[in-house]
Amino acid sequence: MENDPRIASLSITSTLPRQTPRNEFGAVFARTAQEAVRAGSGLAGGMGMSPPVVSAAVSSVRSTVSLATSVPGGGAAVPGMGGAVGGGTAGKGEAWDLLEAQKLMAAEGQKFNLEYLQLQNAMQQESREHNAVSNIMKVRHDSAKAAINNIR
Repeated sequence: MENDPRIASLSITSTLPRQTPRNEFGAVFARTAQEAVRAGSGLAGGMGMSPPVVSAAVSSVRSTVSLATSVPGGGAAVPGMGGAVGGGTAGKGEAWDLLEAQKLMAAEGQKFNLEYLQLQNAMQQESREHNAVSNIMKVRHDSAKAAINNIR
């Protein structure tokens, strides 16, 4: 067969090494946060207003960022949660904090789902009302048209 659409030969190319650098999200995020804190502290210091409150805020942000970048296992520390997210080992208290946060998120999700369901029900009710009014108007129009045609 001369018009055979199949490929006559098969070519195999060897696998090439990765050409782009491997950048993990946590490492990139930590570098970005450090740069933002460094730029923010330089900006606050350069403004000439250096009250103790601004200094304390900048130092607490800087310590939080350094804590987030030093969590073992590649995770990031979540301020106020007392533990590492995405890696590392968490103690009993930290695990309970994370469990409590998950419970709060689940409750919030259920609340949003309930509101969404109520919105769906309201929209369905409005659609049914619209269809009923539309059908009534169509019947009235067809009746009037038929009456006019009968008079002729």
